[in-house]
Amino acid sequence: MEESVNFGVLCLLPPFAAVVLALVTKQTLLSLFIAIWLGSTMLNDWNPLVGFVKIVSDYMIPSIASKWNAGLLVLVTMAGGMVAILRVMGSAQAFASCVTKSVNSSKKGQIVTCLSAFLFSYTEPCLILGTIMRPVTDAVKISRAKLAYILDSMGCNLASFSPICSYGPFITGLIAAQYAAAKLEGSEWEIWWRMLPFNLYGLFAMATVLLVAALKLDFGPMYTEEKRARETGKLMADGVSPLVPEKKRELPEAYEPTIWNFAVPILCLFGGVFATIFWTGGVGENGILGSFGKGDITLAICIGFMSGAVGAGSVAACTRLFSPVAAFNHFVDGMAELIFVPFILVGAWSISSITGTMQVGNYLAGIVDLYLTPKLVPAIVFAFGALISFSTGSSWGVWSVMMPIALPMAFAFDLSVPFVVGAVISGGLFGDQCSPISDTTVMSSTGASCNHIVHVATQLPYGLTVGVAAFCGFLFGGWTGMYWTSILAAGAVLLAALVVLHKISVTVRGNKETNE
Repeated sequence: MEESVNFGVLCLLPPFAAVVLALVTKQTLLSLFIAIWLGSTMLNDWNPLVGFVKIVSDYMIPSIASKWNAGLLVLVTMAGGMVAILRVMGSAQAFASCVTKSVNSSKKGQIVTCLSAFLFSYTEPCLILGTIMRPVTDAVKISRAKLAYILDSMGCNLASFSPICSYGPFITGLIAAQYAAAKLEGSEWEIWWRMLPFNLYGLFAMATVLLVAALKLDFGPMYTEEKRARETGKLMADGVSPLVPEKKRELPEAYEPTIWNFAVPILCLFGGVFATIFWTGGVGENGILGSFGKGDITLAICIGFMSGAVGAGSVAACTRLFSPVAAFNHFVDGMAELIFVPFILVGAWSISSITGTMQVGNYLAGIVDLYLTPKLVPAIVFAFGALISFSTGSSWGVWSVMMPIALPMAFAFDLSVPFVVGAVISGGLFGDQCSPISDTTVMSSTGASCNHIVHVATQLPYGLTVGVAAFCGFLFGGWTGMYWTSILAAGAVLLAALVVLHKISVTVRGNKETNE
């Protein structure tokens, strides 16, 4: 692997190429490959042949070798198996037939899906929740783009508020490192808890889902998607294909799935997840909360998927739907169906590795250092964090780069540390949700069975709106020192923007229909 090289403004070329090509060609994997090739070529003395060869040797293979990344590949693959076995035994249909008795409108479907994310937050909500809720949202004519948006909004944003998953310990570790470097005393967990209200992007991204659903405030491309779904029942536009081809299995005519087809696999899934967390986290020594902080969450989710599959296979065998051997084959077939997704993830990690080697984060962070004044620190930290995260598709990478820059400035300028940490976390979350090369975005498209580029294009206006509102909140808080009031300021800007943008979309759509 090449040592870090300073390319100046040219370091932005690979991530910029990935985003633009993805939006223009609508081919995510091809766009990633070209961007990786460009970056690899730049890092190898602009030699395209050497750059082509090193795509695999220097970027793809090392990205797979990472324990975290390898674990996520296994997790996503096993999720495909779990999704498949739930599909073939009618679990989602059983759940939908039960829920749709009370969820009988698009508004209720969106709200229930959003709130259900809290229940499935430790089972990879982007994938499993999408599979379970898809029949429900289909029945009440919610577009696949809207489902993908809900899953994405409730993925990384929700995780950033949880002390008992990998996000919490990672963030507190970064905070503790900066306190140690500054030789200051402070509890990283106390800072983390006090930061939560100031995680403006994560907070309002989730709130926006509920506001849009409850007040029917769709706008932009999503307005078109939802209007078509409601009026024609078409959940995707003609000629548009989902990221992963959707497969449907017809149950035997005499077989009627019951709620047990849903309940047993899900209970086994949760049982496997929590049992593994308690075991790997040493619940006897560290207590329940401590075990969540120290447990292996990725391993727990993988074991949960395997346990859920065993539970599903047992129900299928007991009800004579299919044999245990057939259940295993369905699980394996489901893993194979998602093979496209791991390649996209490897591509996303490879481009992230290239942006790291080319010092994209340091280049942008250097601009922050040059043009900051104390009152602008929170707002500019958020803005540049959002730009870096969108360019790299990584929230954790942004936090690792920006925390060592932001916290020393908070110490030096006597700013509220929780408020500045909130700006750092919010900036990372923006790209994690909105970037087309983010693994969360890819998994949301997969879980919703939505076209990936459609998901990115329809979600981005919402992400930008929340981002602008969060920026205004950080600007207000930093400029006035009224940190708690900044939450109200951001909320007011967000609500006003949603109402105005919705009215504009309704007017534009109405004029277009009149002219046609």
